[in-house]
Amino acid sequence: MTEMRFRNFGGIHQFMVSNEDDLARIDDLDPARWAATSAPLSDLHCDPAFLRYIDHETTGRVRVAQIIEARDWLFSRLGQRDVLRKRVEAIAVTAIDDKGEAGAGLRAAAERVNREQKVADAKVITVADVQAFKGAYAKLLSNGDGVVPAEVVPEEDVQGFIKDVMEVVGGTPDRGGTNGVDADRLKLFVTQGKVWQEWRAKGAAAKPWGDDTEAALALVREMDPKLEAYFIHCELLRTEAPSPESLRLKDDDLRALRLKAIGEIELFLQGAPLSAPRVDGALPLDASVNELYRDRFEALRDTVIRRALGAGATALSRADWRKVKATFDGYTAWEKAKPAEPFDKLGDDKMKAYLDGGLPAKVEAYIALDLAAAKEIGQIDDLEKLLLYVRWLIELVNNFVNFSAIYMPKQTALVEAGSLVIDGRRLDFCLKVANRAAHKAVAVLSNIYLVYVEVLEKEGGAVVYQLMAPVTGGEAGRLRVGKRGLFIDLKDKEYDAIVTEIVDNPISVKQAAFAPFRRAAAAISSKIERYVATARASQGVAMQARAPGQGDGGRNPRRSGRHPGGNRRRRGPRTVTPPPATLRRRGPRDRPPGLNPNSLILGRGMALADIGAVLTASSA
Repeated sequence: MTEMRFRNFGGIHQFMVSNEDDLARIDDLDPARWAATSAPLSDLHCDPAFLRYIDHETTGRVRVAQIIEARDWLFSRLGQRDVLRKRVEAIAVTAIDDKGEAGAGLRAAAERVNREQKVADAKVITVADVQAFKGAYAKLLSNGDGVVPAEVVPEEDVQGFIKDVMEVVGGTPDRGGTNGVDADRLKLFVTQGKVWQEWRAKGAAAKPWGDDTEAALALVREMDPKLEAYFIHCELLRTEAPSPESLRLKDDDLRALRLKAIGEIELFLQGAPLSAPRVDGALPLDASVNELYRDRFEALRDTVIRRALGAGATALSRADWRKVKATFDGYTAWEKAKPAEPFDKLGDDKMKAYLDGGLPAKVEAYIALDLAAAKEIGQIDDLEKLLLYVRWLIELVNNFVNFSAIYMPKQTALVEAGSLVIDGRRLDFCLKVANRAAHKAVAVLSNIYLVYVEVLEKEGGAVVYQLMAPVTGGEAGRLRVGKRGLFIDLKDKEYDAIVTEIVDNPISVKQAAFAPFRRAAAAISSKIERYVATARASQGVAMQARAPGQGDGGRNPRRSGRHPGGNRRRRGPRTVTPPPATLRRRGPRDRPPGLNPNSLILGRGMALADIGAVLTASSA
């Protein structure tokens, strides 16, 4: 095996992975020597299917262990590993190792894909052909997921049954994205459907008054709050012994109420007692009641209370009301036992036909047929996984073991989102930023001139995402907050971009050299402005003093600014010698010393290893 090769990136020697031999050695390198140990999936711009295969545990991050696991999986199935050097999305079918069971299955899957896709060269398998095959296969019945959508079934009665099942117990998405029925949904429908039938069968016995039960119970439930409130008022009257008149409205209150609008009166009556409370706590059934509830109370009295207590009942006590409500306890318990699934939508007849007929068995057969293809579909998934690993794995490794792409102009790091065109220049190495404040707190350590922008898909639209772009050459020019530009992502899609914040660090060696003088000039300019402001204020006071009728009219030589000897008093600051017009420098450089692009990556949520920490510390 070849020796491990290290190259200098950003002042630190890092392990460079170029071929299959280098890839085989990555676990010989201590993770503390990796440039990064983990990164969020959302930060890596490559085929999303590749990232899903890497992060099969759906942690949302890629870690060192996952990369080594992916390498081992690939090596166990790839016979001709030299294809890894090319980083292409097409390999020869014979490059797949067919000696083991896994490899043999992958080669058979590749041959089937080429046969089904009718490719021109059957000796080569490509990512595009595999993904096209998967897209078409996902819409078939036998796609291995065990979910049967109504659209893939030929019989109309089975289609209708599947739709009704989903209407009651919901559906499950299949590979093609269409909702269907799987074994669990079908079992739930059948099991709970039988429970619903048994529950329905007990309904007649649970109704104390037959067909009148539901209407009577509805009245009881509607009037129960007002009656319970009435009995509480009676209890209050009996406990505190106020006179009934004290609970009535005074004449002034009645006059004020008559002046209110109808809606306000109705609102008042809704909160008013059902009837005037009594010390004995009973409500005469022929008593005068709140006009807003009169009709419903009389219906309750005639159809429910006297039916439950007897036709001779003349008053209603709290105990009597509880007895009336207890009449419906059995029916209320039956209602609570109703299954949660809305089988009522289908009705008794359709449910009986479904559960006693053969439609559930037909759907079970389709589900079994679908699941039988799971092994074959799994091989197609593994074939896609293998091809994507061939294309992307070394590139991903080089974004973990080292940050080489950052320092190579012709390469694009996986963290890069695209290019920002603004102020007559193109800014590369644009990074998406989820939290600008958090990113800036770390990225400012890079000593780079940074431009933060918001990216919009259209004028006046919502912000799609935020970006950070470093400026490492030239001058700041007209870059400022609010300036507009054009962002072009990796798929050449264009967006509007607006500058929201700038981190003003020196862009070049020249600017870095001039920075101290500019700060001194700014300080001097600030002092001059303060002095001029003070002088203007003093001059205004002097002019007022020399105005007609004020003082000596300016004849005092001290007030006129002259000494008796005639010499003018000097005003203003001392003369400051400006800095040299030009400064020598050792030679042209793209960035001033101390720049650290790795701080920009750290701000994106990358977990840097010790080597990255050294880089970050060096820029502080």
